[in-house]
Amino acid sequence: MGEEILYRPERCILCHACEVACAREHADQGAIWVVSRSGWGAAIACRHCESAPCVAACPAGALERHNGRVDLQAGRCTGCELCIWACPFGAVAFDAERKRAYKCDLCLDRQEAGRGPACVLTCPSQALVRACVADFASLRRAVAGRAVAAGWERRGA
Repeated sequence: MGEEILYRPERCILCHACEVACAREHADQGAIWVVSRSGWGAAIACRHCESAPCVAACPAGALERHNGRVDLQAGRCTGCELCIWACPFGAVAFDAERKRAYKCDLCLDRQEAGRGPACVLTCPSQALVRACVADFASLRRAVAGRAVAAGWERRGA
């Protein structure tokens, strides 16, 4: 199973370092956004879905799955914006100047050089992690188990 960028919302300190790192890495066209409300934040970025709705929605074939990620072939993009509407995470954006979509590429250039995604490496609170989904789920269950053992109440209980 491949690794993905996963998000731990309880750790986000709303510093926007991930946004800055992504914009720096991609010539001011960052593909991660931090949205906040009432002191809580969420990082919005492509999850590189295995069964990606954006890929299915693209009539030009500009989006395709490759090596565990969803790649955008910018030259094929017609600017129809269907991928933007199809993405359940709001992680595909539109460049009005170039009239085409753009999204996270998992810092492909950095990975080819043996380095991880800039947003993950820059996050000071480790709210963003690169991990296998199964391992991450196991970690989350262990954290929840320790919280219950310590006497914390479950949300919604």
